[in-house]
Amino acid sequence: MVLNNCTVCSIYESDDTVQKRFRVKCNGEQITIYMKRENDLSDSERMRIDFFDGQIGCVRTYCEISVRRNYDSSVPEPWIADCGVLEVTEIVQGRRYLRVKMEEEVVIHSFKRGECRGDVQNISEGGLYFITGTRLGCDDTIEFDYVFVETEYRLKAIILREEDFRDGRYGYGCEFTGLPKGAKRDIKQYVFRKQHGRAW
Repeated sequence: MVLNNCTVCSIYESDDTVQKRFRVKCNGEQITIYMKRENDLSDSERMRIDFFDGQIGCVRTYCEISVRRNYDSSVPEPWIADCGVLEVTEIVQGRRYLRVKMEEEVVIHSFKRGECRGDVQNISEGGLYFITGTRLGCDDTIEFDYVFVETEYRLKAIILREEDFRDGRYGYGCEFTGLPKGAKRDIKQYVFRKQHGRAW
């Protein structure tokens, strides 16, 4: 299994309803999971893991993992786990919604990092992708204000994936959570009009 654009995964404990989110790096078929504490994970011959790939979608798997200490000083996490995919059970396409390109700067409030500025690159009724010079993190929640169909909404989203650019900027793919009343309808209208060159 080759994951092309994956930076985060969810790992399920023995109870399938309990999951932890981890940073992950994929290099071909080599998958490395990064952990802050040794006891975040333990060696397992079969563990359920969902990988969130920007190109493929959500890849639900069972994997074998082996935990070891990280000796690479350039990586902040002191523990890593080598991961081998045993079985792919389902692939859920990530592009459920039509996205349109944007180039709008907004003020973003990160629940963990505070206020920063970001350039929204695309948006859909399901989420958005933005670029910023501020390092955020997966599982962080953000808020920002935007006007759709002449109504300003306070939008909240959770970061699902991240990209690290060489010029010191970072890209974040986010999923909207708890959209205010009317926002989904107005975003959908905005996307439709933008798609047909009639956005206001």
